[in-house]
Amino acid sequence: MAVPTDRTTYATLYAEVQQFYAEHIWFLDEGIVEEAVMTFTEDATMLSPPKVPEPIRGRANLRAGLRRAADALAAEGIRYRRCHTMVSVVPEPGGDLHVRAYVQVVRTPRGGASVLHAMCVCEDVLVREDGRLKVRRRVVTRDELR
Repeated sequence: MAVPTDRTTYATLYAEVQQFYAEHIWFLDEGIVEEAVMTFTEDATMLSPPKVPEPIRGRANLRAGLRRAADALAAEGIRYRRCHTMVSVVPEPGGDLHVRAYVQVVRTPRGGASVLHAMCVCEDVLVREDGRLKVRRRVVTRDELR
């Protein structure tokens, strides 16, 4: 896996990936489930132990899981903010993008102080569908489980 040598093309791609995550993570953090689930492919998989110990497969299952999580957090008065940093984007010849990022997950209870909840590595495969980037595969690994 090698980064393209055409810096202008790569810079444009990198900016597109950053914008994708800005919107994607916003939907997740705000509990905007329908928009969030549409940023995954129909056959997407997601694995995020310990909360998600087995891969969630398919958009319908992702939708159900995201809805349960959003409702539970709203009922508890908890807000999460996911901060993607150190984003690495590696294009593959077939068009897939391998993206790896550090993710700080900050947890804030209503009326309380924000605290670092988890530090993770998120590894995604992004693909294009109808001209838009979408997550086809996601694996999140928490640092304390590595």
